[in-house]
Amino acid sequence: MKVELLQATPNAEIFIGQMAGICYGKEGSDDATCIKRAAHCVDKGHLSTLRFAHATIHISGISRVCSHQLVRSKHLDFLQRSQRYCNESDAQFITPESLADNREYSNAIEYAVYAYNELVAAGVKKEDARMVLPASTTTELVVTGNFQAWLDFINLRNTKEAQWEIRALSQEIKQRLAEVAPNIFGE
Repeated sequence: MKVELLQATPNAEIFIGQMAGICYGKEGSDDATCIKRAAHCVDKGHLSTLRFAHATIHISGISRVCSHQLVRSKHLDFLQRSQRYCNESDAQFITPESLADNREYSNAIEYAVYAYNELVAAGVKKEDARMVLPASTTTELVVTGNFQAWLDFINLRNTKEAQWEIRALSQEIKQRLAEVAPNIFGE
């Protein structure tokens, strides 16, 4: 799995604090006060202020199972690698630890790749041949959203109840966002 922060609102915490200052009649504050105000808004649940900062993240090396969970975050926006247009002959697959030494799983993956390649070679459109590929096929996405949407995703998916792959993804995203907004996404 690879998670790369492509873009984020510059000085996001300062900007969020400036916007929150409008709510409290405290416009024109210095940077340190704005950062403190942004953190205070998160602590007090005044999360609408986070909508003024955005981040775009490139995600690769996750399964389609994981991406199906990710795209359920309705306040984020997505572009995903298309199995309709891209040739998946050299596809990679995510193998859970519980299936690492499972011969049936390995056989199923091998046969799916074989069947896909045979279908494409026989002239079947990639958009139809993809139907034999397993949900463990890797994919990549570009995801963008405001900080409130990202925080919501992280809070929902970074729990012990979440499936292991989406939980790991949420932790990686949180780390990338903490690099640009430590008072919002840090511990």
